[in-house]
Amino acid sequence: MSSGYVTETELYQAALAAILLEQQQEKLNLARGMASERSDEEQKVLDARVREATSSTWTWLTKYTKTFNPHWKEEGYSSPYLPFPNWPFFPVLLEWLEDEEDTGPRLIEKSRDLMVTWAVTGYFTLQAMLGQEREIVVQTMNAEKAELPIAYAKCLYQSQPEWLRDAFPLPKPIEKQPANEFRVGSSVIFGIPAGLGKIRSYHPWGYFSDETAFQAEAAPAYDEALSTAKKVVLNSSAAPGWYFDFTRDAEIGNSE
Repeated sequence: MSSGYVTETELYQAALAAILLEQQQEKLNLARGMASERSDEEQKVLDARVREATSSTWTWLTKYTKTFNPHWKEEGYSSPYLPFPNWPFFPVLLEWLEDEEDTGPRLIEKSRDLMVTWAVTGYFTLQAMLGQEREIVVQTMNAEKAELPIAYAKCLYQSQPEWLRDAFPLPKPIEKQPANEFRVGSSVIFGIPAGLGKIRSYHPWGYFSDETAFQAEAAPAYDEALSTAKKVVLNSSAAPGWYFDFTRDAEIGNSE
């Protein structure tokens, strides 16, 4: 860890390690000599349960996984692991992200503490779980910041109940995966730093640019992503520059 202070990425990685340790202990406590086989009827019930749990990003986030709140004590909660907040704008935002008929880029202007990065990361994490051979790239200001959405994704995955994790197995244990990537099934989410040419090594189905307004060379990086990505999301706090002009142009175009 960094001397003198703990970064936000390190905090989430420590939280993930705590989740893993607790779940490993639970498995040891519940271990049996032989794994029981499910009947066909039991498997059908489980399959239906998995389909319901992953039927939408909103359902999955609010009922079947948890976020990590680093300010849980100050805010009066009994645990740092909490269900996704039931804020009224989230269902609208997530339905918009899921809309397959709208093929245009999603441009989001956020303010801090609204958990929009968590929400978008949740959408792409579920898409990686449900899809086959899906590559998703998250690009943000620098290499350290790029690890943070990956830590989010891992935390959301690992906070699911065991039966849901079992339905979407990992190719390697989560603690053995690099800090800048998350692999589930045959899909992968990469975290990369800002800059022109950084995305050229990838061929993503999904592209998520976080804090776009604060990224160096955000405009040409966005153009590079458009050449391959089918789902493009740009998300940023307000700041003057290319992204501000881009979102204003989009608003004017939509109003005409």
